[in-house]
Amino acid sequence: MAIMQTRPRARRKYMQMGHAIREMMDDRNHELLPLDDIVEVDEACVGGAPKCLSGAYNPPGKGCGKPLVFVAASRDGQARAKVVSDDQRATLEPVLAGWIVSDDITLMTDGSTSYLGIGEMMEEHYRVIHSQHEYANPETGADVNTAEAVIAQVQRALVGVYHNLGSKHLQRYLDEIVWRWNHCEPAREVFKQWTTKSGALRKKTRVIWRPIPVLAQMRVLLQGAVGKQIRRSKEYGLCWP
Repeated sequence: MAIMQTRPRARRKYMQMGHAIREMMDDRNHELLPLDDIVEVDEACVGGAPKCLSGAYNPPGKGCGKPLVFVAASRDGQARAKVVSDDQRATLEPVLAGWIVSDDITLMTDGSTSYLGIGEMMEEHYRVIHSQHEYANPETGADVNTAEAVIAQVQRALVGVYHNLGSKHLQRYLDEIVWRWNHCEPAREVFKQWTTKSGALRKKTRVIWRPIPVLAQMRVLLQGAVGKQIRRSKEYGLCWP
């Protein structure tokens, strides 16, 4: 980013280099561990013109025309994200099936009806109904806070670093954000214990994660460069064989 500011004419070259680095962060070879145990899923609209621009207005809701991002996160720290065309079951179910190891998982979702059929294929399915101001259910331990935290990372990258994520390269930026999320190490555990209204004793342990050292990140990243090439397409964009 600093080089791009000091040498504006080299902007295209460094943008190309940045996308080449993000290409090494994708999981097309399925090297990451699959999601298992408790998996949370959620979706969000990402992108749009920056609010700092004069006259820029981003309507709320799924009818805003922004790209839709589908996120799944396991409570052990692993996460996935993909740009999807819509939030229907026929679209989301094949994507989720490629991320999980089996149907022997507990699925946590919000109140979207698209997840009802998907939840029937899992061992257990718990929901939190946001329209009823329910964001966590202490009776069942249901929430989608981990998936929402991944989405928050995407939104923070939009506000603090990239400012405008276009649909053309959005998946590459998602790969970068998820790659950073997945390459963390456990720092400490937080243990909670409470009694529900029905008198049942509940316990929950959450792991607090931190990024691995930068040199370790570079070592893992360069391992993904083997066998990959970057070429200029006829439209002067980026394409990979």
